[in-house]
Amino acid sequence: MTVKINAKQELGISKLFEVKESNKNIRATWELQKMMAKLSIDQETTEDTPEAFEGMIDKMLDIQNKTISYIVDMLKLDQKQADKLEDMEFNETTGFAIRISSELLHIEAQPADEVEED
Repeated sequence: MTVKINAKQELGISKLFEVKESNKNIRATWELQKMMAKLSIDQETTEDTPEAFEGMIDKMLDIQNKTISYIVDMLKLDQKQADKLEDMEFNETTGFAIRISSELLHIEAQPADEVEED
C-alpha cells in the first residue's frame, strides 16, 4: 500500500507524493520518532554545563540533518524540491516530518496542548 502526502503548503508542490508503506520506510519512520523522543527527554535532563550544552547542540544538528534527509528520502525529492525544504524554518520542517510519519503510520498527530489528561 501507499500513502499520499500533500506538500502544497510546505513546498508549494501541487502533486501528491506517494510513499510506500514498506518495511524500509516504516523503519525509518520509527527511527525518526525515537530520535525525536530521545531529544525531548535529553532536553529535560541535560545538566547546565558547557559540555552538556555542546552535546545538546550536536544532537540538534544531527536531528536537523536526519529530519531533512527523512523528508527527502520519503518523498523522493529532487534537488530543486530539496532546496525548498532547506529554506523552511526548523519547526516547520520538524512539523512536516511528523505529519509524514503520522500519515505513514496511520496515526493522528495532536499538538500536546490538545491531548486530554485523565
